[in-house]
Amino acid sequence: MTDYNQESVREDIIHMILDGQQRGDTIEKIMGGDYKELCDEIIAAMPKKTLKERIIEFIAIFLKSLGVLGVIALVENLVSGLLAGSKSFRFILTVGDIINAVIIVLAAIAIYYYVSKTAFNTMKKKKVTSFLKLWLAASIVSGLVILGNVYFTTAVLEIPLTLAAILVLAIFLIERIVDR
Repeated sequence: MTDYNQESVREDIIHMILDGQQRGDTIEKIMGGDYKELCDEIIAAMPKKTLKERIIEFIAIFLKSLGVLGVIALVENLVSGLLAGSKSFRFILTVGDIINAVIIVLAAIAIYYYVSKTAFNTMKKKKVTSFLKLWLAASIVSGLVILGNVYFTTAVLEIPLTLAAILVLAIFLIERIVDR
């Protein structure tokens, strides 16, 4: 659902609850026994996001993730410069940093979509299998990130730290524009 439709549904539900509360009804009487079923019915009745809306949402999530990683990289480069006693702070971007950023952003997007699709699902009897799959996926992502840092150390870009901070700020501003 679009953000507007989500907000509209929230407002309707709040009004239903408040009206029921004024009548002295319980939440179970107002909403029925199965909240998930009610939510599924509401979601099914609402129009789905268009392809354009889904692409814009993906781009906004990607830019937000990239911005957060940019802030982390800025702090890392600043601390490295301070520890090295450098007088001119530089932002150094390596091949490994780029690979790691792609892996982390894709993993974050996958987690976001997985959680949003399965938040109401009850755990099946295969809890151990689910745990092992999650552990394996986390281990693979962590391993790839570590390998990227160790083996891909060739510098691709070296710019002043202030320029890098401006670029990260620009990413956040572009994300805000895209998100609107």
